[in-house]
Amino acid sequence: MKRILLYIRQIFIIVFLLLCFQNEAISQNNDTIKGKDTTKRIKPGLFIGGSIGLSQTSIKCVGTLAVSQLASSSRSSYLGSLEVGYFFSKYLGLSSGFSYVSYKSQLTLANYQNNFSTTDSEKDVFEMRVTGSNIKELQTVDVLSIPLCVNLRVPFSKQVGLYFKGGVNLAFPLSQKYSSSGTFTYKGFYPAYNDLLENLPAYGFPTNKSLAVDGQLKLKTMGVNMIASGGLDFFIKKKMQIALGVSFSNTSLGVKDGSTSMDKFQLSPDAEHINSFVGGSSKTTAKSMGVEFTFRYFL
Repeated sequence: MKRILLYIRQIFIIVFLLLCFQNEAISQNNDTIKGKDTTKRIKPGLFIGGSIGLSQTSIKCVGTLAVSQLASSSRSSYLGSLEVGYFFSKYLGLSSGFSYVSYKSQLTLANYQNNFSTTDSEKDVFEMRVTGSNIKELQTVDVLSIPLCVNLRVPFSKQVGLYFKGGVNLAFPLSQKYSSSGTFTYKGFYPAYNDLLENLPAYGFPTNKSLAVDGQLKLKTMGVNMIASGGLDFFIKKKMQIALGVSFSNTSLGVKDGSTSMDKFQLSPDAEHINSFVGGSSKTTAKSMGVEFTFRYFL
């Protein structure tokens, strides 16, 4: 959040400098070109443009945060878009195109413990006892979206205005993956023999084994999200406009069928695998808040 506030402060400093140069430029034009308005406002019409920016993103898995001591933190990422639109007047327009956001989130769990019944290669039933420590999971979901937005603009002068853009996105996850690591100990208790097997790596019961696993998240392939952005824009030439603002998006990613409740979820079913916490979630959402720079050209 501190990083976002820093970005916002930088935006207003840049805009202030632009306004200062704007006033100087207008004065020079009035002195050198008499009888001619060189600051004619652009007429409403068709435009194309693009945006790039930095953001703080997070992925929230409903249900997983019920695990004691499981902490989630946002991560820095990036965003971009291409758009085409039309202003019906100097105040109102519509736009669409393509946008891209990379959502990231970090989960950490200091200690983990779980017992569950399973069978070995000889079909004998036993109780697997798993303990873990220093568990980390980095989740990354790259999303391509098709937005439909309403554009509102309030001009302050012939060059500078306040803008707001809001609408909906049809989102398609391009990549959905996770990277997990941790240190685990596995023990097997066989009630039929009243025997506890431990510190036997060859039989699947290692002690303090370090694991690092990459895998795919089980998320839906399509979702709908709300987007909004706002800030200040500035005409640098008659048909060229730049803008600096703050953007926000909230995407519902869902979870594919086959997910389990957290009380039945196995983080590490054996000494070779670490499952994503998403597998124990009933719903997954992603959020992004950041700053963006926009360029537009009016045709």
